[in-house]
Amino acid sequence: MILASSSVSGRIPCSPIVSHAMRHLATIFLAPTLLTLAACETGMQAIDRQTEERIRQASAEIGEQANVPSIRDRKADGNPNAYDDTPALRSPPTLNPEAAELNYTARERPALDPKKVIADAATPIAGTTIVTLDLAAAIKQAFTGGVEYRNAEEQYLLACLALLLETNEWTPRIFDTISPQFQSVDLSGNDILNPTGTNTNALALELVNEFEVTQKLPYGGQMSANILAQVADDLNDATIAGQNSVEAFFSLDVPLLKGAGLVAQEPLIQAQRNTIYAARAFEDFRRRFYVSLVDEYMGLVVQRLQINNAKQSILRFKAIVDREDALVASGRQVPFQADLAKQNALFAVDRLATQEEAFKLAVDRYKVRIGLPPDQMLEVEIELLDMLPPVIDGEAAVQMALDLRLDLQNSRDQVDDVKRLVELARNGLLPAVDLAAKIDLMQDPDFFNGVQLDGSFDDYTVGINIEVPLDRVDERIALRQAQLRQEQVQRAFFNTRDTVSVQVRQATRAIERSMFSLQLQERNISIAQQRQESIDAAPDRATPRDRTETVDALVRALNDRDRARRELQVAILGYLNSTG
Repeated sequence: MILASSSVSGRIPCSPIVSHAMRHLATIFLAPTLLTLAACETGMQAIDRQTEERIRQASAEIGEQANVPSIRDRKADGNPNAYDDTPALRSPPTLNPEAAELNYTARERPALDPKKVIADAATPIAGTTIVTLDLAAAIKQAFTGGVEYRNAEEQYLLACLALLLETNEWTPRIFDTISPQFQSVDLSGNDILNPTGTNTNALALELVNEFEVTQKLPYGGQMSANILAQVADDLNDATIAGQNSVEAFFSLDVPLLKGAGLVAQEPLIQAQRNTIYAARAFEDFRRRFYVSLVDEYMGLVVQRLQINNAKQSILRFKAIVDREDALVASGRQVPFQADLAKQNALFAVDRLATQEEAFKLAVDRYKVRIGLPPDQMLEVEIELLDMLPPVIDGEAAVQMALDLRLDLQNSRDQVDDVKRLVELARNGLLPAVDLAAKIDLMQDPDFFNGVQLDGSFDDYTVGINIEVPLDRVDERIALRQAQLRQEQVQRAFFNTRDTVSVQVRQATRAIERSMFSLQLQERNISIAQQRQESIDAAPDRATPRDRTETVDALVRALNDRDRARRELQVAILGYLNSTG
């Protein structure tokens, strides 16, 4: 740094040296800053493009090119006021009133007229305009707005971003640090820089720019190139010329034992494999999510069918009650028989109210699951799948699942991951023997305006750094931990494999049981209808209990038939999913 004498209180002159320094400031400070700001949005777009390319590649490798999530519509911007220094920043407010402050207004219990209650339950209620949702629309909605599906997509995206982050570590890394500094130096007693003794200090400007490029080597080690540029000038006086200097050096560090070979790429290898695991996990989730949506939708359909059956039964109960009341009024029936009919009818009305409330709750939960607002009026269209049961070979089905299940493939390949970690830990027991080389290039001191590096290559260093492995306790412990981890992951794989076999056998039995149950319920419906026909043929021979029991039996048979139909379709889907 050059310091010259000048009056502290005088005006700072704009010398040629200062102008030279300012030009360096504009070149090495403003230009990179403006380029960085201009490239910010473009850089984010490049990240999105590269992420989607990785996703397409990973999905193509597992044969699922069509189901590729996008990252471009996920742009949470945070909160610009997130770090406002307010009390809520460190202590979020809580609203929790005392129990005495909470109250409600009680209402009177209304008197019930049994005949009116039965008649109202049998009368359809005019509803508001609602949206009709079929199975295909429900699945489409869940795959676009469902929270579970969006979370699964983002887990896939995060795995791809982690791969991009690790891949970036293996590309040339460019860094640039700019350091403008002002320094005041005391000149008292310095006869050379302050011959008159009038100046007590001097103000100097120093600009330093350090530019660095690093590159990891594929089999371990790193090479780097550094350029250090410096511009210095005295801002008080221009009687002494400013200085500039440029130093460049190249370095190389290559491991020969510990850390040498493909073990150096373990983080990159694992990130690449994790992307494939994420692709499989996403596809496996997508299939399970589809089966779950169909199962839940058909559950809503069955609930709606049961409500329809209950309403039909109440119509029959109402007819029974009207008939018994007429018989009592004519003196042909004792009153308690009419009361028995009313009681059974009221039981049916209460069951209907419970079913309707359960159905409304199930619909609300389904709306939340597929991403619809809870206050959206929704009508579930009555639609049940009608797939024919497959011809099943038990052993072949188990073998197919062991070959095709994506979750099992992930578990199998993760065993290879821990085996590599054992070898990586074993590599850590080796002594560190590294080849190190460095070459320095200095600026020619005779050349002032510009950069002219000394190309003689006389200033270099080449050597080998050898670590004496005196303490390897940590490395031996790490090796033993890796070996135990391998045992755990292998057992987890064997357990997953056995679980898959059990799931396939269970799915096979579920199909057989559902088919058997469906046949039984079809027969029960036929029997209940025959009982009803017998009563209708000879109404005077049947008591009110006979009539109400027949209605209940028919409703129960219809409900069980619908439930068995749903269980059969779900069992078929579960079998197809469990076999891969």
